[in-house]
Amino acid sequence: MSTALKPIFESLDGLFNSCDIDYSLLKEQVLNESWLKDYSNQRIVNSFLFNYIKIQDKLGASLFRKLLFSLHEINNENLPMIDMLNLLEKLEIIPSILMWDKLREIRNAIAHEYPLEIEERLENIALALSGFNQLKDLYANIKQYAQLKQVM
Repeated sequence: MSTALKPIFESLDGLFNSCDIDYSLLKEQVLNESWLKDYSNQRIVNSFLFNYIKIQDKLGASLFRKLLFSLHEINNENLPMIDMLNLLEKLEIIPSILMWDKLREIRNAIAHEYPLEIEERLENIALALSGFNQLKDLYANIKQYAQLKQVM
């Protein structure tokens, strides 16, 4: 495995493991205002959303760049994000830029929510829960691609 990629994959594996635990707990619940008022439940939600955001950030800010660099698809890591996404889509590492954009919109909605806006918070939790499975699939595809190309 590329020395640049190893710590990124290890970090993402840890984030996904933590997020999986919270995801399972959340999927067992009926998410509503009364459930969310319980502090223990808020902690689960906050943990899940924090890890979701961290996964998004690490994929976009670190893994994509380092992977393309390790594959010798780019000469430096200063490529603009849109160009990087176009290249990732062309190489079929990500299914589409549109999918990534939708996942980023979920991440941004979470980051800019106000905890007192309960309905908005519940909607964002539902969005993140659905987006998490897409993130997991995307990450599994990236890992498989990296293994196939022997950069992992």
